[in-house]
Amino acid sequence: TSLAARNLERNSIGYEINPEFIEIAKDKLNIKQADIAGTTYEFLKDEINIDIDDEFENLPYRFIDFQNLDKKIDPKKLQFGSRIDKNSGQREDYYTVKEIISPELVRLNNGLVVRLIGVKEKESANGSAKQFLYDKTKGQKVFMKYDNQKYDEQNNLMCYLYLKNKTFLNAHLIKEGLVDPDTEADFKYKNKFLSLNSSNGE
Repeated sequence: TSLAARNLERNSIGYEINPEFIEIAKDKLNIKQADIAGTTYEFLKDEINIDIDDEFENLPYRFIDFQNLDKKIDPKKLQFGSRIDKNSGQREDYYTVKEIISPELVRLNNGLVVRLIGVKEKESANGSAKQFLYDKTKGQKVFMKYDNQKYDEQNNLMCYLYLKNKTFLNAHLIKEGLVDPDTEADFKYKNKFLSLNSSNGE
């Protein structure tokens, strides 16, 4: 801007917040070389001593985002804009199950490990629960729905897992007595899961 002003024989005031660029500006303006217009330059440096943290505290408003942004889920592993269920009009992103790690954890075809909300592994039925999930998901499309808590302590995405035909796998595991309901965490279907657990005699 100052260079253009000089070439047009106009006065100008420039401001640069990065001190390292001052010398570059001087070179571009070629301040050591006198011109026929007798242009003069004056470079001033502001001495501002402030504490940024204090300045933030004194702001009249502050936005605090309660959603942590430290999660390491790769967004490329989650599909967006896939097919739409014509019956419900609701968009669903479909995956397949690549591996049953445990009754609580499954790995999807994109490599993402997800934790089933509201279920706790039951040692006495661990093998049966894994086999149940394997049989139900083999060759099937699945989709996920979420609750307020999005991630567990190991940074796994937490979800309710459904087959494409709307079979609710979390609930069916409890209904069949293959897992225990999570009695410690708060989640949308907690009462339903506890009721299913009672109905199977647990």
